[in-house]
Amino acid sequence: MEIIEKSKSDGYVRIKVTSADDLWYLQQVLGKGDKAKKRTMRTMLEGREKKSVVLRIRVEKTELQEDRLRITGEITEGADNIELGYHTFNLEEDDEIEIWRDFSESDWETLEKAASSKAYNVLFCIVEDGKADFYQVRESGIEDISTLKQNIPGKMYSDQKSPNFLGDVKSAIERAKHEYDAVVIAGPGFFKKKLYNHLEDQKNIFLKDTSVTGKTGLHESIKRGALKDIVESSRIDQETGLMKEFFEKLEKDGKIAYGSRVEQLVEKGAVETLILTPEKFRERQDIVRKVKQQGGEVKKIHTDHEPGMRLENLGGTAAFLRYKPG
Repeated sequence: MEIIEKSKSDGYVRIKVTSADDLWYLQQVLGKGDKAKKRTMRTMLEGREKKSVVLRIRVEKTELQEDRLRITGEITEGADNIELGYHTFNLEEDDEIEIWRDFSESDWETLEKAASSKAYNVLFCIVEDGKADFYQVRESGIEDISTLKQNIPGKMYSDQKSPNFLGDVKSAIERAKHEYDAVVIAGPGFFKKKLYNHLEDQKNIFLKDTSVTGKTGLHESIKRGALKDIVESSRIDQETGLMKEFFEKLEKDGKIAYGSRVEQLVEKGAVETLILTPEKFRERQDIVRKVKQQGGEVKKIHTDHEPGMRLENLGGTAAFLRYKPG
């Protein structure tokens, strides 16, 4: 989720949906009586064809479907020459929406969490010798995919009997893994390690011990940190890479800046990428908006790892520049 603009005093936020998981977060915030504004398709009074218009509605209900959030309410503001009454926004990835609401601090925390979270889509294989249960896990929920035994049809394999259970599970994982950010193999005993050792490519494959199998085993593996290991590993790798580039340029006196000087360079339009700790990101929405208006990027670096702590020691603010000021 990208929070493009917000005003706590006015109870207003403009959001861009960047992943399907954002829709789940938004449903937690939106409620009856809230106002929402979005570009949508609506039937015109003349000609009866549908055209693209911007409407504002008073929210009556929301419904989360697989890859969209349906927001239904009565039209309170819109273009001329349209049918009034009730309308449903179908909010999907890459859409923007404006919301007016009496936001609580908890609501703002939910939106900020969504904005700082990396969306994930993880395949879990909860396995023991003779049975493997597959689940898709996203932040928005858990989906049962299939159960593999000696002769159980499923989404990832054909309905035929095979005595090679290890080979069947290995093939299922290798066929499906490219669709996911990572794979977690979990379960009791030694079979999961044997399966892991037979995989040709072990990149982004994680092992986790559990005491049981099935969905109980899935929840146990999550409680033991399986998702946190994946998400944090990915986030920290990205943030570390960005700060490594920054400090390399700093050593070479390259096109970078940090500390209070960054604000002056934002005013000059010299900032290509603004880098902030989460605390500075919340405090300095003014320069965040200005950099985005100038076509720049804004990146957050968390302080729960060494490169983030180094950024905090630089005042929590740094930047890659379009040019080096004289």
